[in-house]
Amino acid sequence: MEALDDQALWQRLVAGDAHAFGTVWDRHRDRVFRHLIAAGNSPSDAEDLTAAAFLELWRRRAAVRFVEGSLLPWLLVTAQNVHRNASRARRRYRSFLDRLPHPEPEPDPAELIAERDSPRARQVRAVLSTSRAQDRHLAVLTTLEGFTVREAAAAIGISESAAKMRLSRLRTRLSQALLDPARTEGTPS
Repeated sequence: MEALDDQALWQRLVAGDAHAFGTVWDRHRDRVFRHLIAAGNSPSDAEDLTAAAFLELWRRRAAVRFVEGSLLPWLLVTAQNVHRNASRARRRYRSFLDRLPHPEPEPDPAELIAERDSPRARQVRAVLSTSRAQDRHLAVLTTLEGFTVREAAAAIGISESAAKMRLSRLRTRLSQALLDPARTEGTPS
């Protein structure tokens, strides 16, 4: 069976042959793709633009021009136009981004940590690191998380009076450490 030229294939497509468009795609996609790669597109962009060129082929199916029975010249011109439109859109987008105000520079996170690592913070960390785990949990739950002493005690599994006593001792140790840094070293409660 003799292969049909694109014009005859296109007439079959317009008449309702669903496989004819697939045949046109198979016949010309590689050539359109190579043309778009040669135009300077990345392979992934060339794939997208190839699909866009064939979408234009379908969208403008009533206005397609054949050159000696072939769709390829029309497809290559359409692919070039799709490429130029995409390039223009990228340039406009970059230009838009360049016109936006630049964000203020953010401080280095390492510098922020160093600022927080004041002598006072080191003293508090030293006291907390030598405290019992339950005392640390109580402090976190009541101070940072906003729970009441009763709620924090219930979460840890101790009585409310025991929690109050532990928090009182921890506060005393923290106060002493902040008033006399030399006493901070190695005194667990």
